[in-house]
Amino acid sequence: MTMLESSTNNANDDNRDLPSDSLNVLQLSDPHLFADPDGRLLGMHTLASLQRVIKDASKRLPSTDFTLVTGDLVHDASAAGYSLLKKELLHLNTPTYCLPGNHDDPKILNASISGNPIDTPFSIQKKNWSIILLDSNLPGSTKGHLDEKQLSRLQKTLSNHPNHHTLICLHHHTVPVKSKWLDTMILSNAEDFFSITDQHPQIKGVTCGHIHQAFEATRKNLLLLGSPSTCFQFTPESIDFDIDNKPPGYRQLTLLPNGTIITKVIRLKHFSNSIDMSSSGY
Repeated sequence: MTMLESSTNNANDDNRDLPSDSLNVLQLSDPHLFADPDGRLLGMHTLASLQRVIKDASKRLPSTDFTLVTGDLVHDASAAGYSLLKKELLHLNTPTYCLPGNHDDPKILNASISGNPIDTPFSIQKKNWSIILLDSNLPGSTKGHLDEKQLSRLQKTLSNHPNHHTLICLHHHTVPVKSKWLDTMILSNAEDFFSITDQHPQIKGVTCGHIHQAFEATRKNLLLLGSPSTCFQFTPESIDFDIDNKPPGYRQLTLLPNGTIITKVIRLKHFSNSIDMSSSGY
């Protein structure tokens, strides 16, 4: 069973009357940092935006059990950029798990961010939930791809934990989001991915980054989610590259012990837009 809540700007819902053994999860995505702390993308100071999002999430969601960061962590894939990211993520004071996006270098990421409390695991098990983090990075391409090693590890992990409700995380979206230009960068072998997930009813949700917007859909009762970026947003259902005027945001997920997922998107309330809205890409 899954349950969706509407995207909202309302603050803290930590007072919700939920089972004590629920898991409270924060999803951040697509910060696009640089080695240079003053680095900007489309005119936006991405580090400053991430700092504001982390401050906002820490205030609104003080009982977060762990954080997921779903790709495009560092735009220039530099070791200095990953060190900068690690420094900022420590302010969350939660275990934090990162995975690569198409702008990342998985080897540099893993060498720069590994350990406790910030790590790059393939899977973790907490309470009666299993969280699987896939690497959909395809070198030299903006498209996503899960190689045979990733698919094999996915199948093995699911088979090893049949009684754990499961949330799968990856960077690339697995179904079209009805945005023509973004859907050219979808997971290229989604059919291979779904051929595995269809065998395992313990999977309750799949969440991604990459699309810089809130997205919610279902496939065969499987909840599919996309998260906004901590920097600029893409306009939903656009034909060509287009920047939305929505502020940076993040996704909150509450994983209940019965397998229900309660989720919503939260955005910064006050945001000074320095983005080049006329840009045709980057």
